[in-house]
Amino acid sequence: MKGKQVKKSGKRNSLPKYNPNRRPEDMSLEEWQIALRRQAASKEYLIVKPIDFAREGYFNVTNPQTGRKYSVVYRGQSSPWNYCSCPDFHTNQLGTCKHLEAVGLAADGKYARKKYRMPDRSTVYLDYKGQPRVRIRLGGEHKEEMTLLASKYFDSDLTLFDEFYDKFGEFLEAAKEIDPATKCVDDAFNFIIRKRADRLRNNIADATPDMTDGLLSTDLYPYQREGAEFIFRHGRAIIADEMGLGKTIQAIAGAMLLKQNGFVGSVWIICPTSLKYQWKNEIKKFSGEDALVVEGNVTERAKTLDTNPAFFKIISYHSMVNTIRYGLKSMPDMVVYDEVQRLKNWDTKMSRTMRLLKSDYTVALSGTPLENKLSELYSVMQLVDQFVLGPYWKFVNDTTDTDSTGRITGYKNLNIIGDTLRQVMIRRTKKSVKLQMPPRVDKNLHVPTTKEQLAIHDDCKWNVSILISRWRRLGFLSEKDRMRLMLLLSTMRMVADSTFILDQKTRHDTKIDEAISIVNDVVESGDDKIVIFSQWERMQRLMAAELEARGIGFRFLHGGVPSAKRGALINDFMTDHACRVFLSTDAGSTGLNLQAASIVINLDLPWNPAVLEQRIARVYRLGQPRQIQVINMVSVGTIEVNMLDTLAFKTGLFEGVLDGGDDTVILNDKKFDRIAELLDNNLDLEKETVNLPDNETETGADTEFETPESEDDNDESEYEYISEADDNESDSPELTETENSQEENSEEPSPENDPTSAQPRPGENALPREKPDSPTATPESELINKGMEFLGGLAKALSSQESRKRLVDSIVKEDPATGQTTLSIPVADKATVANVLNLMAGIFSSINK
Repeated sequence: MKGKQVKKSGKRNSLPKYNPNRRPEDMSLEEWQIALRRQAASKEYLIVKPIDFAREGYFNVTNPQTGRKYSVVYRGQSSPWNYCSCPDFHTNQLGTCKHLEAVGLAADGKYARKKYRMPDRSTVYLDYKGQPRVRIRLGGEHKEEMTLLASKYFDSDLTLFDEFYDKFGEFLEAAKEIDPATKCVDDAFNFIIRKRADRLRNNIADATPDMTDGLLSTDLYPYQREGAEFIFRHGRAIIADEMGLGKTIQAIAGAMLLKQNGFVGSVWIICPTSLKYQWKNEIKKFSGEDALVVEGNVTERAKTLDTNPAFFKIISYHSMVNTIRYGLKSMPDMVVYDEVQRLKNWDTKMSRTMRLLKSDYTVALSGTPLENKLSELYSVMQLVDQFVLGPYWKFVNDTTDTDSTGRITGYKNLNIIGDTLRQVMIRRTKKSVKLQMPPRVDKNLHVPTTKEQLAIHDDCKWNVSILISRWRRLGFLSEKDRMRLMLLLSTMRMVADSTFILDQKTRHDTKIDEAISIVNDVVESGDDKIVIFSQWERMQRLMAAELEARGIGFRFLHGGVPSAKRGALINDFMTDHACRVFLSTDAGSTGLNLQAASIVINLDLPWNPAVLEQRIARVYRLGQPRQIQVINMVSVGTIEVNMLDTLAFKTGLFEGVLDGGDDTVILNDKKFDRIAELLDNNLDLEKETVNLPDNETETGADTEFETPESEDDNDESEYEYISEADDNESDSPELTETENSQEENSEEPSPENDPTSAQPRPGENALPREKPDSPTATPESELINKGMEFLGGLAKALSSQESRKRLVDSIVKEDPATGQTTLSIPVADKATVANVLNLMAGIFSSINK
């Protein structure tokens, strides 16, 4: 049977065109969202195929590009009984999706015009329009009897009374006696089971006030008891305590409570590579359970996850992603996501794959579930409970202020979001639990910048200003320009540390000397230990060389250190008195316990305060007996100075949502050419370093340096498959070719990923990548853009006597034999020159006329 394809021609082109970033004034928000989904259906080659002509209204809708297929029940345009199996239909609260709209448009609207008969039976279903609720549709030969029975369990709107979730089995049994054809769809049945389990757990908790007593081998703090009970009561929860308060032990206690009461039989803990054995040790220490670290090749891991009876199984994020893609026969009862902020970007392959993992119970651990943007928080929430924050289009409308170009200018209603999150999230700070934490002193140490550093930095800054100017003029940047901008910004940050990071030859810097001076003072004056962080391994390589030359004991952790060897490095630092310094890239910024130190030096600043706090929390955490000193090095006259403002804004956003701070955060719009503003509002650059191979030397405009990999264990770059030889999983996954955006966007059914979404989806920045109908779509406008680039470059070349001399020397050649001077300009080929001359001839001919 051939399917009907929704084509891009004919009648479908007569549909009005809607801007996905701007709502028409004559449409409500909901009308606009529905229209956008219909528009998406009209533009994509979705194949609509009836499943069985004997069962009218049942279809499969397939995207031939991705192979994704969804089941659709269609009862007519806007029918309350329409249904689609895609996640967008389940969460958008619109009662439609692009797959349902595709059925309506297929076969020139044949299915939309058809009059559908009501099913000849009664059906209990889950209504997704608005908040999910269990309802009944009455029909069939015994409708009157069913109506009488339903009136005892369902209200006048035919919605199941809340108090009858526990007695639904009683209703279903009586209904089948009246009409054996009565059906309860799976969605509704699973929803009812979940509601009943929630109620049962809360009844148990109410009847057992001291349920954590004797649960673990150690006594929990009161707030940790509260966290464990919160997990037990809610089943799906985020523990967002400030770093250092013991989220791991709360998760272990919560899992043991659920096991003890018969709710779960298997728990998978997904964590960064560096934390696998730390989890194993703490589970054994506190619960006595022998946790299994899942390792080996992908086939062995899949078999272990499917068949090994261990209650706790521990696996890294990268291994889990590859294993899910390989295929699993079973799913766990409970999943614990440690450092869940690595899944904050909705559209990375890691996040998309993780959403395929299903479990009845989910716990997400993170001291920073919100790092840069509210969309990150929404993305994390979809793993825990997809209904709490409502549809993404409404979430964005209620929380985000934008200007006429779609650029985010600020956030609002942050405290309302915080109140909503309390349904599933619990957060405590060190201050709120009133623990006796030692004092902490933070200091920004401004260090001088060499003229060689500034020369490279300012050259990049000039090129950045050209790109910002282009964005202001056109309202968007091409993918090439976006990548170029990221490379330029990365280069500015790297050269603010040292020129060595760029070329591995020159050593123009001051931070190393300043840091060594601090280390010498500490080593000579007492027994304090120091942890030094930098985003780049090459910067730490310089520190290591200086420490070694001075005979100062140290250990060095970076992404290239196998996970099996990391524990020994940490143990040496914690126990060896001669080991005074711990050097780490951001591969060690999460989860590690380094309380032996009392001083933290940040050689460079990360883009967001969350990563900065993660670094500091390795030392400033529960059990730290000493006063902590934090030194942040800032190179004068560089992008790092602007980054201090960036960190301040993002801290305000974080506190507004999670810690009850300001309800509204407004971005500083004083000067559009401020790099920090561009980063905050228009580009998703929290992982701004582009991971190029070491032999790749082109980093962007007018730079001739390598771009080293950012040493960040939280890297969420796009990747196809992560090398896992001997389980030495890389903490910085390879950057491979990005997935075809049209393919992913067209079939990712979530509203956040749907191309009809009114706002940038989670993980996507507010700066548009391309606009199909924009001026860049024409050769003429592209010519103008190239011309503007040429004029800008020419202006720079003529800006000084030295640059003018270089320009003349590069294009004027003198024959050493004859002394003849010629103008030499490289060109693509002769045809290009001929075309230019023909064009010029035509222009002069027109002028002469």
